[in-house]
Amino acid sequence: MSSFNESFLCGAVRFLGACFCRLPYCLSRGMARSIGLVGYYLLGKKRAVVEANLRIALSTIKSPQEIRPLVKNVFQNFVCSFVDLLCVPKIKSRGFEKFVTCQGWENITQALSLGRGCILLAVHSGSWELASLVGSMCGHPYNVVVNDQPKASKLNELLNEYRRLAGAKVIYPGSAIREIMRVLKDNEIVTLVLDQGGKDGIPVEFLGKTASMSTGAIRLGLKYQIPVCPVWIERQSEGRHVLKFFSALTLQTGSPMEEDVRVNTQKAVRFFENFLREHPAEYMWFYKVYKYTTQADVLILDDGKTGHLRQSQAVAEVLKTALNRAGKQVRLKTVTIEFIHPLNQKIFVVYCLAAQILTFLRQEEILRFFLKPDCYKALMATRANYIISCGSQTAGINFIMAPLGGVKSIHILKPGLLDWSWFSLIVLPEHDKAHSKSHPRLVFTKVALNLISPDYLKQQQEKLLLRYSHLKTSVRSKMGVLLGGNAKGVLYNVNQLRLLIRQLKEAAQHFNMDLLVTTSRRTPPQVDEMIIKELRRFERCPFLVIANESNVPEALGGILALSDLLIVSGESISMVSEAIASGKKTIVFAPNGTYAPRPSNKYDRFVLELNQQGYLLASSIKDISNSISQVMRQKISPKTMDDQTNILQAIEAIV
Repeated sequence: MSSFNESFLCGAVRFLGACFCRLPYCLSRGMARSIGLVGYYLLGKKRAVVEANLRIALSTIKSPQEIRPLVKNVFQNFVCSFVDLLCVPKIKSRGFEKFVTCQGWENITQALSLGRGCILLAVHSGSWELASLVGSMCGHPYNVVVNDQPKASKLNELLNEYRRLAGAKVIYPGSAIREIMRVLKDNEIVTLVLDQGGKDGIPVEFLGKTASMSTGAIRLGLKYQIPVCPVWIERQSEGRHVLKFFSALTLQTGSPMEEDVRVNTQKAVRFFENFLREHPAEYMWFYKVYKYTTQADVLILDDGKTGHLRQSQAVAEVLKTALNRAGKQVRLKTVTIEFIHPLNQKIFVVYCLAAQILTFLRQEEILRFFLKPDCYKALMATRANYIISCGSQTAGINFIMAPLGGVKSIHILKPGLLDWSWFSLIVLPEHDKAHSKSHPRLVFTKVALNLISPDYLKQQQEKLLLRYSHLKTSVRSKMGVLLGGNAKGVLYNVNQLRLLIRQLKEAAQHFNMDLLVTTSRRTPPQVDEMIIKELRRFERCPFLVIANESNVPEALGGILALSDLLIVSGESISMVSEAIASGKKTIVFAPNGTYAPRPSNKYDRFVLELNQQGYLLASSIKDISNSISQVMRQKISPKTMDDQTNILQAIEAIV
C-alpha cells in the first residue's frame, strides 16, 4: 500500500472512530450491521470463502438453507467487532462494566497465584479486540501479541493505539518470544490465539476436518508449566458482551514433545468447538480455515449403474494416489442419486440448462425439489473437495454442487447437454474422440475405466478360493469365459452360443485347460439353460456361475486373476476393458456371430479398434477354436495397457 493511500485510510478510520464515539452505541451497532450487509452483497469472493468454511464445519448439523443466513451474520458481526474497537474511548469513559461482563475471573486469580504468569488462549471469535479491556477492568498487567501487517504499518499502529487505550500492552512479533517470557516471569497475563496456524501450525481436527492451529501457547505451557486458560467473548443483547475465563487446561505429558503438543492442541480445539457450534456466526470465517488440512474428501455420485460406478471408483483410486503423494489422507464417500420421480429428473435437465445461463440458480438447496429426501440429506451432509460423476444423469448434480469453495469436479463420459467447461476434468474413452469438444483438461482412455490392478486381482482371487476351495487343487491352466447378454443392436442367438461353448470345451480338452465361466444378469434365460446343460456336468468346468441364479461378487475378479486366457463377449465394453486391464491374453468374440468390415454398432467398433492396436484378438464365433490355437501357440500375443498413468498426470494437474 502506498504511503498516501495508507495515510488516507488511517485518516478515514480516525474520522469513523470519532463519529461512532459521538453516536449512541445502539445506532453505531445498527450502522455496523448495515455496512456488514452491504459487504455481504458486494464482496462475492469473501462471501464464497465464508460459506464454504461454514458448510465444511456445519454440513452434518445444518442444511444450506440454515447456513446462508449465518453467512450474513458473519459479515455483520465482523464489522460490529471493528466498530467496537473504534468505540473503545467511549467505552472506557463510560465504564467498561456497562458494556462487558466478566465471568470466571477467579480462575485467572488462581492461575496467577502460582507466580508463573498466565496465558489466555483465545480464538478469533466475537468481539475479540474487546479482550484488551482485561487489563483496565481487572487491574492486572495485560499483554496482547499482535500480528504485524508490513503493508499497512501506519494502520497497524493506529489499531495498537486503541488497544493500549483499552489497557493492554502490545507485544510486537519481532521480539515476541523474548518479551512474552519476560512478562510471564513478572507474573503478567498474555493472550495468544489458537487458530490461524498457517504453514507453521500443526493440523488437528477442527469441526470435522483437520485445520492448521497455532501451538505457541501449548508449547510454552508444556515447557515452562505456565497455566493456559481458555477465554471466550460472546455477544449479548443490546450490544453487551460477556467475557468468560475458564480454569487452566490440564496438559497431558509423558509422550515425545511433538506428540504432547499435538494431543494438547487438539484438546484445546475441542474446548472451543463446543462454543463455535452454538455460535457459528461469531467466528471470523473470512480466511481459508482448511487451507492446510491434511485431509481431502472425495464424493462419488452413483447413478445406480454398476459400470458407471466402477469407472468412478477407478478414477477415485487414481485421485487417492495423487492426493497421497501430496500428503493428503483421503476420505471417500459414495451417494446413490435417486430422483423423486422420472418427471423430476427430466425437469432437472431443463433446470441445469437454465442454470448455465442464469448462474445464480446454481444453489445446492434446489436439489431438494428433485431428489428423494434421504439422498438429498446424504449429499448435504458431505462437503467434498472433489466430486466424481459418470454419465449424464449425475453430471447435473456435479454441476450444481461443485462451484462453491474451490471444489474440483471430475466427470467421466460426455456430460449430456452441459457445457464441458463447467468441469475441472473430463475423462473420455478414446472411441468418443471424434465427437469430443474442446476442454482445457481432457484426458482420453483406450478402454472403460475399472478397478483392475494387481492388488485388486489378488484380493478377488483370495475371496474366490475361500468360497470355492476346490479350485485350489486344480493345477491345470485355466481359460476364463465372460459372457454378457442382449444390448442395444445385439441379440444373443442360442445356436451361435452353443457353437461357441462346444468349441471352448474342445479347446479345453485339447490344451488340457479348465474352464472358469460366468454369465451376467443380461444373459437371456434360454442361453443360461443351454450353458447349464453343456457345462454343469463337464469335467473340465470346475467353476460355473449363472448370474441370474446366484450372486458371487468376486466371480469376475477371481476369474481374471486365475485365468491364463480370457474369452469375452464383445457387447460389454466394461468386461472387455477389465479383461485387457488384467494383463491376460484376451480373445473377444462377436455376439452376433462375426465382425463385419464396417461395424454397425459402437461395441464392434470398440473391439475392432483395440484389435487393430494389438490389445486383443477379435474373433468370429466360428473361428474361436483357431483363435485360441493361435494365442496358445504364441503366434499372437496381445499387448497390455495402462490408462492409469495418463489419468494420474491429468489429475495431478488439478490437485
